[in-house]
Amino acid sequence: MRRIQVRQGVVRYQKERSDLLQEAAVAMARQAAMGLEDDAAAKVGVLFPQWTPGTAYQMGARISDEVGSLYRVVQDHTAQADWPMDQTPALYTPLGVTAEEPDAIPEWRQPLGSEDAYHTGGRVKYEGKVYESTVDNNVWAPGVYGWTEVAE
Repeated sequence: MRRIQVRQGVVRYQKERSDLLQEAAVAMARQAAMGLEDDAAAKVGVLFPQWTPGTAYQMGARISDEVGSLYRVVQDHTAQADWPMDQTPALYTPLGVTAEEPDAIPEWRQPLGSEDAYHTGGRVKYEGKVYESTVDNNVWAPGVYGWTEVAE
């Protein structure tokens, strides 16, 4: 950023082209991330809005924590500081990838409805094995319907 002295006591900052290019690239990356399936989106979780107390969240929204781990909002609510994402499964479902383990496969969780159901190709760990969903909107446990066991 360039600093421009307009008059005594007044300073104006003007963005340089490199600043504008960086902002444009981030905006495009964020827009593209919104269209990704959960598995791919979780790998770029930092591009999603960061969880902030006092913010009203809609069911199905994807938000990230301070390190970029991605979560899906389970039900409409207003975030509170004493409801951290990693400790309130009734409000947030982790999408499996963390900063420490970017290739992690999440443990299977019972979906509450179609908004957090598994999609074709989604992988989960269940009873020590890895399964891949063979159907969209999969709410069944692996071994019941719609899953194939895969090698880890």
